[in-house]
Amino acid sequence: MKVTLLPRKEFELRLHDNVIKGQFGTWALKRFCDLRGYSLTDVSKAFTGEKAFDDMIIFLLCAVEYKCRLNNEDFSFTDVHVCEWIDEMGGIDSAEFAGLFNHANSEDSKKKVAKGK
Repeated sequence: MKVTLLPRKEFELRLHDNVIKGQFGTWALKRFCDLRGYSLTDVSKAFTGEKAFDDMIIFLLCAVEYKCRLNNEDFSFTDVHVCEWIDEMGGIDSAEFAGLFNHANSEDSKKKVAKGK
């Protein structure tokens, strides 16, 4: 498994012969909140509480769903698939998994350029 982090919080998970695309952003966050029943206030606590790992799985799934919907592709992935991807990354303690979630919170490169002007 190779994790490629792209601009605008996009990412690719390269499996043996398949590429899973995703993007963290407003829609993925909205979908996550809808599925979990969270408000925006709850989200700030979501990844540090008792359900943190489950929330990470669902948020990753939402990011992949977003990209599928945006590209008019079928979305048939489940939490089981996400857990398989995490295992292929080397598990929850792997640098790849941590990097993927750091990417969700990273500053957009476009914003950095705009701030520098």
